[in-house]
Parts: sequence; C-alpha cells; structure tokens
Amino acid sequence: MFKEQTKKKFLLFYVILIYVFAFLFWWNYLLYSKIEQHYSDLVKFESLKYEVYEGGTSMDFKSTEDFQVLNEKFKRQKVMILTEGIVFFIILTLGMVKIFQSFKQEIAIARQQKNFILSITHELKSPLASIKLMNETLRLRALDKEKQNQLIASSLSEVDRLENLVENILIAAKIENDQYGFTKEALNLSVLSNQIVTYYKERKEMDLSADIQDDIFIQGDKTCINSILNNLLDNAIKYAKNSAVTITLKQTKNKVELAIADTGPGIPKEEHSAIFNKFYRVGNEETRQAKGTGLGLYIVKQLVQFQDGKVDIEDNLPSGAIFKIIFNI
Repeated sequence: MFKEQTKKKFLLFYVILIYVFAFLFWWNYLLYSKIEQHYSDLVKFESLKYEVYEGGTSMDFKSTEDFQVLNEKFKRQKVMILTEGIVFFIILTLGMVKIFQSFKQEIAIARQQKNFILSITHELKSPLASIKLMNETLRLRALDKEKQNQLIASSLSEVDRLENLVENILIAAKIENDQYGFTKEALNLSVLSNQIVTYYKERKEMDLSADIQDDIFIQGDKTCINSILNNLLDNAIKYAKNSAVTITLKQTKNKVELAIADTGPGIPKEEHSAIFNKFYRVGNEETRQAKGTGLGLYIVKQLVQFQDGKVDIEDNLPSGAIFKIIFNI
C-alpha cells in the first residue's frame, strides 16, 4: 500500500514537472513569435512610409538609421526574452530539485516511521513473550534451584531490555520537545564505565574487554552518561554479533576520550553521516534481520552534544567500527 501511494505521488510530481517546463518553453516560443511578427510588421510599415515619403525602395530603407534603430531594438528584445527564459528555467529547476529532495526526504521519514512502529511492536512483544514463557515454566514445573535461578536471571534480562527500550522512547520524546532536564555534577567516568562493563559481562551477550584509566572525572549528567554507554554497547550486541568489543577510556590534557570498538561487519562509509539520524538503521529495511528501533545512536549523539562533547565513527581495521566520544574538561 505504501509503495503504491509513493509511486502515485512520484507520477503526479513528474506530470506536474513536465507540464511546468512545457508551459515555460511554449510561453517563450509564443512571446518570441509575437515579437518577431511585430518586428516584421513594423519594418513593412516603416518601409512603406519610406517609399511613399522618401521615394526609395525597401532595400534602401534597410540602410537607413531608422531601420538600424528598429533592428537594434528587436535584438535587445530577443536577448531579453532569452535571458528571462534562462532565469525562469534555472529558478524552476532549482525549485523542482528542492521540492523533489523534500519529497524524497518526507517519504524516507514516513518509511522509517512505519518501520519504527513495526520494530517497536516486535521489540515489545518479544521480551514480553519470553518473560511470560519463563514465568509459566517456573509456575508449572518443579525445577531445581540452579534452573530456577537461570530462568529468573533470563527473565530479569528481558525486563532490562524492556526498561531500556521504554527509556529510549521517553528520552527521544523529551529531546524532540526540548523537555530533557540536565544536571551538571562531578562524575567519576571511570567508575561508571566499569559498572557498565560489569553489567554487560554478567549478561554474557558479548566478548567484552575494557581498558579504563582510573579516576577520570567530567562534569555531566549521570543518567545521560549511562544512557550513552548502554546504547553504544547495546548497538554492538545487535549489529556486531559474536564480535569482540573493547571499551577504552583515557584522558589527555583537557580532553577525555571514550571509545567502543567492535570487530563486526562495520558500517559503510557512505552511511557514516546518516547513522546518527533518528529512525535510521544501516542496511536494507526489507532484508534487515537485526533488532532495533533506530533511536539508540540518535539518542547517543543528542546526549553527547548536551554534555558539550562530540561523537564520531571510524573504521576498525581490518573489520568493525569504533564509536569515539570526546569530552572537554
């Protein structure tokens, strides 16, 4: 349905485009024809006057100053029509290009929003189904203590997934409405990073290693920093499955550098500029299998900017990606 509507809109755009340019060329042609006809009639009239009052021929009239004035005036009118036609053509072309780009952008946003709704439905339904199944298993079966603990741990992990998902949606909504309140306080980024590393190691969803300098402090919002780290590591789980992930934290003079590197498939260079856009996800929407909503990296960039930092992506040769965050201190 969406594709059919898109095709109809593009068809209508092209029909209007062809009509506008055809009308422009037809208008220029008619205007030129009218001026040329007027010039021809005026030359005949002035030539006839010359023959009657001066007794000369039409050929003699073409050598007179009056004819030269008429001819120069006609040339100026031709140049004016040509110039105006070119200016109108350029303006219309630029306008149509801008409209086309806006049109494509709106369609891309609509498609991303549609995919977001589908993704969010799956992201909500999947953990809920898992939690329900695990609780049903605990209720109906007599399991040993170890098995019970495993199911409870898995259930809590799914609850964490849901909590992170809801938190991301709320953060994105607050960012869009300029309602996110930030507090600045002295934070031990080394401690926060180690806590996140411990948490993800306990989940055992990735091969995670860390190289974190001790006692690195920044001025920032604790909730923001936790959200940044969670989203970057969660992104590595989703898109760089079974790869080694390394988190490094170091301080050089008045800058703090936080980097999360993976050895997954990486991100194509042509998508580096778009990866932090809201709802954007790498790859083809029709064939993508990785879970996600397209909000994680968007939130990361916005929160990093709120912390007066900057985030960038680099290739992790020979494979993978590095998300690098720089905080000024």
